[in-house]
Amino acid sequence: MKSEKLKQVSLLGRIAYAIMCAEKVAVEKYPNKDWKIVFEAFWKACNCEALDVWSWEVMEYIPKYLFEFNDYESADFEYIDKDKYLKLVEIYKGVDDSLNQILLAIRNIEEEYAYSSIPEYGKISLEYINEILAILEKNNIQPPDPQLIAFSKFSERDGWGEPFDGTKLSIVLKG
Repeated sequence: MKSEKLKQVSLLGRIAYAIMCAEKVAVEKYPNKDWKIVFEAFWKACNCEALDVWSWEVMEYIPKYLFEFNDYESADFEYIDKDKYLKLVEIYKGVDDSLNQILLAIRNIEEEYAYSSIPEYGKISLEYINEILAILEKNNIQPPDPQLIAFSKFSERDGWGEPFDGTKLSIVLKG
C-alpha cells in the first residue's frame, strides 16, 4: 500500500494511522511486552488541545531521546518520572531500531506542520507514512486498513481534521 490512499485523510488521521502501524510492529515483533505506557502517550495526539505539548511529551517516550543519557537523573525529563523511565527502559530492552524510526516519524508528521498551514495535502506527511510502510514491509507486517481512519477528512479544520478518540483504533489499549 502506498500513502496515496491517505491523501483525503486529515493530519490527525494520518498520525493515528502511523500509530496503528507502530502498534502492529510492537505487538507482532515483541508480543510479550506490555506496550500500554508507550501508546497511552502517543494516542493523546488525536484528541488533545495542544499538539506542541503532546510532541514534547512523546519525545521522552522515543528510544532515541530516552537513551540519550545514561540514567534518569542526567536526563532532566519534564514529562516522565523515574518509575516511567525505568518501565520504558525495560520495555525497549532488545527492541530493534524499526520501532524507534516509526515513533520518530509519528512525531515528525506533527512537527512538520506545527503552527503552519498544510500545503499540497500535507505531502511531506505522506512521505513519512511511506517510510513507515517500508519498515512494515521489511518486517513482513501487514499494514492496517486505511479505511479505519477514512472518517477523518483533510477537508476539516484546515487539514488537521476534527479531534477524535484514537484509542478506539488501538490494538494495544483495547480491553
